[in-house]
Amino acid sequence: MKDLSVIILAAGNSTRLQSKLTKVMHPLCGLPMIDYVLAAARSLRPKNIVLVLGNDRDAVVEHLKGQKGLRFVHQKQRLGTAHAAQVGLNALAKFRGDVFILSGDVPLLKAATLQALKKTRPSSRLALLSAVLPEPFGYGRVIRDGEGRVLAIVEEKNASGEERQINEVNAGIYRADAGFLKKALGRVKKDPVKHEYYLTDIVAMAGLEGDYPQTLSVSDPVEILGANTRAELAYLEKLHRQELVAKLLAEGVGMQDPDAVYVDAGVRVGADSFLGAGVQLLGETRVGKGCRIEAGCILIDVRLEDSVRVKAYSHLESCVVKSGAVVGPFARLRPESLVEAEAHVGNFVELKKTRLGPGSKANHLSYLGDAIIGRGVNIGAGTITCNYDGKKKSPTRIADGVFVGSDTQLVAPVTVGKGAYIGAGTTVTKNVPPGSLAISRTPQVNVARGKKR
Repeated sequence: MKDLSVIILAAGNSTRLQSKLTKVMHPLCGLPMIDYVLAAARSLRPKNIVLVLGNDRDAVVEHLKGQKGLRFVHQKQRLGTAHAAQVGLNALAKFRGDVFILSGDVPLLKAATLQALKKTRPSSRLALLSAVLPEPFGYGRVIRDGEGRVLAIVEEKNASGEERQINEVNAGIYRADAGFLKKALGRVKKDPVKHEYYLTDIVAMAGLEGDYPQTLSVSDPVEILGANTRAELAYLEKLHRQELVAKLLAEGVGMQDPDAVYVDAGVRVGADSFLGAGVQLLGETRVGKGCRIEAGCILIDVRLEDSVRVKAYSHLESCVVKSGAVVGPFARLRPESLVEAEAHVGNFVELKKTRLGPGSKANHLSYLGDAIIGRGVNIGAGTITCNYDGKKKSPTRIADGVFVGSDTQLVAPVTVGKGAYIGAGTTVTKNVPPGSLAISRTPQVNVARGKKR
């Protein structure tokens, strides 16, 4: 079996996307487009992967640094696809074998399709992907002779009226023998209309030498769609999200309205969980079995263990919620927070870098920041940990079994001992011993109406 290398053409800028971010770094369901293309490329187990990048390459290199088996080359001038392929091939100067050429902005290409292209007639020096589109506008057309042999690819801007009626299009994905590719690229002439070197010209060269290119037509044209505009990128995201949602449904995840659930590619959800309308599961979120996430919740890089309930319109980010806990509605869990098993975080409660112990409850209108809260603690409504003094943040420690009355302020650093009680309306400025009652209310004065105090 021949050795195999991959060249990924990723030098395109974001002109039509109207963005400063390089094209292949635009996200699709939480991952840059280039990540999808690389995953498909790696499925071929290539000896080399060469990425041809443009002048705004720094973001791509930074994103992919540390990944093994990648070579980055710079296409200093944008002189067309054949020129980009030549820049990539130069990095494979001594390579002998098959070279796959992929596009960095075609993210939905499946690994199985590349495997099928790999298996097209091994003796053929060139094979390419095609697709039949009902509306082929913008794509190069596949030109065949009367016997069905591929003669050429004609770009739309150069096609005649008759050629534009052809609905078999070129996907821009190739498998080529390295020797043939080197020879053919050296013979490509500059297009007189666009003044660029077209990679599609190598198709005609193969036919002229009697080795007509092999074609593999994709069954689902979605695989070859690129993202050149914001509208096209949004459409690809919608299509891929539908795939992700369908996979979750097949794995036993219930949904109130699958069309109104948004999931990123890195998300995993356990069987028998349920997602309400408008739920967004983003980043690397992990949801256990038997969880219920109600309408409008947003979870970013969150880990939920089994049987967690997140009530409507709660926002969780980079936190952990353990089995049987309840969060929300309208709760906010900020990064590095931990809600232990069977704990409750109620409506309009915010946790920041806080551990709420097993079975503890903070059910109403509280802010708990930089706090360590033990088992079976009751946090009354309106409780605030005053964790920032304008210069530094300090911790609040509340031991097991503490009862914190409503409208309490705990001025950190402060520790409340096991089993202590804090009266409603108290400002705690020093440690509370275990089992004691802390209270700091101003004595109540009642003045009868009409009398002076």
